[in-house]
Amino acid sequence: MSVLMVFLLWHTERCGDEKLIGVYRTEENALAAIERVKDKPGFSEEGGNFEIAKYELDQDHWTDGFVRVEDFNVPFWFHPPDDR
Repeated sequence: MSVLMVFLLWHTERCGDEKLIGVYRTEENALAAIERVKDKPGFSEEGGNFEIAKYELDQDHWTDGFVRVEDFNVPFWFHPPDDR
């Protein structure tokens, strides 16, 4: 069976706010989406960053759980062990 992949396109603002722009079949499609939105409000401000994340379908990607830290959910592995 062949491995199916998708490409998630995110935009992160300087303040840390993240927006999922879309999910694409190819990296080229995700790159084309950046070109379509990069001049739009919310995406064109200085300090913002686009990221394309490649994901395999039908796979668990976060398997260790999450913990709550100061009103944020973070991956379980990210938090210091003594505070778990």
